[in-house]
Amino acid sequence: MWCHVLISIVVLLSSLLYHYHFSEPTSVIDHPETHYDYIVVGAGTSGCVIASRLSEVSNVTVLLVEAGGHFGWLSTMPLLAPMMQGTEVDWAYKTEPQVFSSRGFYGYRQNWPRGKGLGGSGQLNYLVHSFGRPEDYKRWPKGWTHADLLPYIHKVSDIMNVIPMPEEEYLTKAFVLAEESLKLDNVFLRKAMYTARKGTRWSTLHAYLRKAWNRNNLHILMNTLVAKILFNHKKIDGIRVMYRNGSVGSINVRKEVILCAGTVNSPQLLLISGVGPVDELEKHKIPVVRDLPEVGRNLFDHLNVPIYVNLRERVSITLVKLQTVPEVFNYFAFGTGWLATNGVMGLGLANNSGILLFGVASTEEKLLKAISNFETETYRSLFPSYNDSMHEGFIYLVSCLQPKSRGSVMLRSSSIHDPPKINPAYLQDPDDVMCTYRAIKLAIDTLNTRLFREYGAKVHLPDLEECRHLRQDYRDMDYSECVMRIAGLTSYHPCGTCRIGAVVDEELKVKGVSGLRIMDASVVPSPISGTPNSVLVAMAERASDIIMDRTPN
Repeated sequence: MWCHVLISIVVLLSSLLYHYHFSEPTSVIDHPETHYDYIVVGAGTSGCVIASRLSEVSNVTVLLVEAGGHFGWLSTMPLLAPMMQGTEVDWAYKTEPQVFSSRGFYGYRQNWPRGKGLGGSGQLNYLVHSFGRPEDYKRWPKGWTHADLLPYIHKVSDIMNVIPMPEEEYLTKAFVLAEESLKLDNVFLRKAMYTARKGTRWSTLHAYLRKAWNRNNLHILMNTLVAKILFNHKKIDGIRVMYRNGSVGSINVRKEVILCAGTVNSPQLLLISGVGPVDELEKHKIPVVRDLPEVGRNLFDHLNVPIYVNLRERVSITLVKLQTVPEVFNYFAFGTGWLATNGVMGLGLANNSGILLFGVASTEEKLLKAISNFETETYRSLFPSYNDSMHEGFIYLVSCLQPKSRGSVMLRSSSIHDPPKINPAYLQDPDDVMCTYRAIKLAIDTLNTRLFREYGAKVHLPDLEECRHLRQDYRDMDYSECVMRIAGLTSYHPCGTCRIGAVVDEELKVKGVSGLRIMDASVVPSPISGTPNSVLVAMAERASDIIMDRTPN
């Protein structure tokens, strides 16, 4: 009991210190000017980069518009990322009922958290750093290949403060050494990398926007919803906004509007403004500005299948360990310990199949079941630690890194207040099932290596009613497919709904209209074999150079 009291006191003091030291930057305004040279819509991962880079030029004016406000201090703690989901800083989307997956979720629907506030989803995510593989970019348009992005990749690796999971972590060591033991071609098992500084989250809010938000030529308008993009024929005029008090206004632009609203909100805003497939616009009685059939199409995401592994030795992160006095003290005094990490120990791949080792053993049922939308029976079948805060184990999240299934983001109505219809179409393509099955087999193979055997690693087989007629063994294809169609979970990597080459050109200009660009995850043409956040930072750096006609350093 006294330990919980101590933690509460430390949390309270930290919160007070955070608010004491945090002063409102001069760039934050309540009332915008009538005109700006550039308007950036959305202060997420890409928007923070774009606004910062454009405002480096002192003779241009930049407005950054964000629907949310500030994230609280809790978002700074990497391991507490799940606690931000479902709160006021989350758009809290849900997918449409899925046909080929999500059978263990209420209504066959997945929760899709998206960040709402300065920093966007970069303030909600797990901070995992990856640029995927060079071959991921092979079919990307000119200017966006791996070779083209390489100068920006090097730049971002420095700016985003990429650090590895500490060497001394038992599970990290076992995972990395497993590659040598397996002796398999094209298998790579590595320490996970993440973006943090002195034990706290390091997103583009910290790395870019905070360095810019006292510039006179940058204005930041928070708690303001962009309701529509305004056109004069096919030329951009500006934006219509809705303020927190419900009033509506218009802001004009001299040069360009840059949409950085994300994979869900960017296509929604285009459609509501009259840019998209003609049949979709006519269905909602929206006047057509430009017929662009691919707006909202090509949606893809990695689907993670959780594989729980029980351990005999005390080598994983449990809730009991996190609440010890030394652990709490080390974090708040020195920014060290498990609370300073994201819990992701290792990343591995074999061709297009990927595995992620999440070293947290205990799963807090009330929180994690709610944010995932798992049905109770499914959740408890998957995670044997659901009612045991001392249980030792870890979770493998396995996925197909290059899924072929494609979904869509379409309108529910012509109102910006109605969330769009999100259909990721997980596992629609049979190749994704086989690719995910190979990832499951790789995860199981690692458990037969020396250190994992010493730790007593043993895979947990969920007792799912739908799968009971099958041989309870992950090496059995039918059983694995059954589990993935019931329990596969979003990896929070949605991309592709305004892809380069179809919706925007190679300079990210929206085709067929003038003065409008997009730079966010929606423009990514095809999947990245890893987490996309760092790739988006590199792309946003290049986009800034394109907009300002600059040569990369």
